[in-house]
Amino acid sequence: MAKPLLFGRMEIGRVYKIKPAAVSNNWVYKGVLSYEDAVIVSGKPVWPGGLVIALALPPGSRGRQLDEQELAALEDEQLAGYRPKKKAELPPLVGAQEYGELFGGVSEFTVSSAALSGSGQVPAPDYELSGSKVWLLDTVLAHAPTTMEMSRKKIWVLRDEVAAALREGRYAGPGSFFSQRGNKATVNSETGD
Repeated sequence: MAKPLLFGRMEIGRVYKIKPAAVSNNWVYKGVLSYEDAVIVSGKPVWPGGLVIALALPPGSRGRQLDEQELAALEDEQLAGYRPKKKAELPPLVGAQEYGELFGGVSEFTVSSAALSGSGQVPAPDYELSGSKVWLLDTVLAHAPTTMEMSRKKIWVLRDEVAAALREGRYAGPGSFFSQRGNKATVNSETGD
């Protein structure tokens, strides 16, 4: 299965040559990009690649200019095979918070430690987005027997109901929401939205 191109704030900053904070403070604040267009993975927005690329202004224009070399490098790093334009086109994604919920409430710290240790209990992440490890749900589920087998205290137990909720897009547990940041958060807190 081909992997989609994904963007977090840092990846957007990289291909548009802006600071990652400008995504929240300017782009979201001014309506160029919306959190509604993103999936939330471990509390962070992840946008579909095709959507982010479509934000570029024509070459020679002032403003949002896409660095094609950085884009090509990012696609190579992610081994991305397609550029989805809508979040509905994305496969289910799992960050450390969702990973912990999948395995009986294991802590985010425990998941992160297992991922960093290289022990094989947790598979290599499919993505590193804005400094966070992100897996395709299918990767996590395919590796689940190994994860559970390597659990010394048998605390890593797959919860099928969480896997189903993630697959069906109805997961509402830890990591499924975030607090807005930047200028938009300030405006919303002042208006009560």
